[in-house]
Amino acid sequence: MATYTYLVSVITPDRIGLTRDIAQTVVDLNGYISDMRQTIVSGFFSLIFVTEHQEDVGDRLQQALSGLLPPGAVLAVMPHPEQVRKDVPRAGQRYVATASGEDKPGIMLAIADFMAGHGINIEDWSTIFDGKHVTHLAYVTFRTPLHDLKAVQAAFREALAQRGFSAQLCHEAIFRATGEVAPIKSIIQE
Repeated sequence: MATYTYLVSVITPDRIGLTRDIAQTVVDLNGYISDMRQTIVSGFFSLIFVTEHQEDVGDRLQQALSGLLPPGAVLAVMPHPEQVRKDVPRAGQRYVATASGEDKPGIMLAIADFMAGHGINIEDWSTIFDGKHVTHLAYVTFRTPLHDLKAVQAAFREALAQRGFSAQLCHEAIFRATGEVAPIKSIIQE
């Protein structure tokens, strides 16, 4: 039996219960959410997810989700062919990149430019801003062979230091071991 897969993106003002209502809509159409990322940015709910169904429900899914959202919300329901997922390179171990300093224009571009220039894919990125100081936190993976991690780490620190930021790039396990309250052995063995 064929599986119909859709990539869905929603951006709308936040409200309690929105994730539940979207998930219920998918279940009502006999769907399964196989991958998702949801966050709130400046009071706006942002959700992107992949849903799988046993029949073509694209139009019904679009209509049902539209009914949940207020005017002006952004909704996209796109067919998501299975080969797209297979073609996306997922190789490489995950690293955590952090950069902290006084917020100023161009920092996000500097980080993104460094990553792209070194064959590093940004998989997840968020910021914590307190009005003057900002911390960028990103999960990244190397898409090209890494020959000298220490050189890349030093270059990242230097590139951000030139802009007044402290920065680090470390393996996910190291970041977790120094940032989580848990036995180190259990973190490393995951």
